[in-house]
Amino acid sequence: MQLRRCTQGVCVLSLILISCALILDSMAILLAGGTLVAGILGQYLLFDNQVREIVRSAEVRRSLSRNPVRKGTPLQVTTRFSFQGSVRMNIRITDLLPPNTVLVDWATSVTTSPDPSGQTRQFRYRITPLVHGAHHFPGVSVNIRNLFFDETIALSRKPDREPTLSVLPTGLFMSPTSESAEGTRDNRKASMWSSIDLHSLREYNPGDDLRHVDWKLSAKFNKLFIRKYSSPISFPPLIIVDLPWNGAPYPEDEFSRMISEVTGMVSHTLQAYQHISVLFISGPNVLHLIRDEKNSSRCMAQLREWMHPAERPVHFYHMQDRTDLRSRVRDIEETTDQATESKAGEFLDLLRDRFISVLQYQRNPAFAGQIARTISQILMTDVYLFSLGCGDTSHIRHIVRPLQTQHIRVNVRIIDASRPGRIRKPDSFLPSRKVQS
Repeated sequence: MQLRRCTQGVCVLSLILISCALILDSMAILLAGGTLVAGILGQYLLFDNQVREIVRSAEVRRSLSRNPVRKGTPLQVTTRFSFQGSVRMNIRITDLLPPNTVLVDWATSVTTSPDPSGQTRQFRYRITPLVHGAHHFPGVSVNIRNLFFDETIALSRKPDREPTLSVLPTGLFMSPTSESAEGTRDNRKASMWSSIDLHSLREYNPGDDLRHVDWKLSAKFNKLFIRKYSSPISFPPLIIVDLPWNGAPYPEDEFSRMISEVTGMVSHTLQAYQHISVLFISGPNVLHLIRDEKNSSRCMAQLREWMHPAERPVHFYHMQDRTDLRSRVRDIEETTDQATESKAGEFLDLLRDRFISVLQYQRNPAFAGQIARTISQILMTDVYLFSLGCGDTSHIRHIVRPLQTQHIRVNVRIIDASRPGRIRKPDSFLPSRKVQS
């Protein structure tokens, strides 16, 4: 509790009067100083009682515009604060932000006017979470003051801290950086004096090796050009781990076996290629990307952090791919041409119209674009996808199809809980038989 200037002045005046009364031995002055002290004590007791009543009647109701929310995505918080007011009391209510969040817009506090009746104040603001995980609101700070005293109380009861903000991680959806420098020109022509290929030509920079100068081209353009060479190399495979949903039961034995297989492949890849890339997903949700990690202990630490059932804010619920829908329409049209019975033709026409209507309203999901942007950052020739195959596996099509269009070999490992020790055949959900299992 803090004393305001009015109270400080009264306290100083009472001390002066009491000192003068002791010096002058005057009972009247002592009585005046004692009256001021008694008045301050009475105001303190009255203020303390009113503060207790306000805090006892306080009720906090907080709601979020979205929960869970992805890291870096702003959300709106609405807080309603109800309390029993008091005369000559100014109250300022401040909602305390959860840790690892930033205020984006509007204000987190509101000031009320003196009113003895019950009051309800509502204020909205927007925040952006910066770190994934579960974050609790610290509570509400209430500043109460009158003419004499000023008190700040933090309400941190369980109802004052609800709800819990659940922040989901987000993938690294960045476009790949171009390795071509300024003014480079590709020339995929084999070198006559080197065993590696001539990749490109660029202008000379101070410090470049003069043995790589293309003197013929330099004489033609009257400036020095440097040859850049390249040789074929093998890239480490990308490992994609499809984590189960923590909102549904999953086979724990098969999940433990999948963890051991992923860990073993990561260790082998680090030894063979000196670096590894691992993408964690959970259904149609991109969680985390370990890109070109060279440190084995750091990679294993991230595996321990992410290899557990995750939250799935997005579900596909067996949504078919647009390419599969178009192929079904073509198959129905071919079957209709060969149909001899009128009822069969009517049924096929109705079925074709249904597929076409689905095609008109169904668009490519955001997950397909996120996967395309994520895998475009990584140089690879093979992909290993590990999954338990629990529930809906429609999202696997949106991973396999863009990889196959880039002539990347995809090896899908679906562990079947109903048949321990065996791998589920991929033909039931994958678009092509080129996928190996």
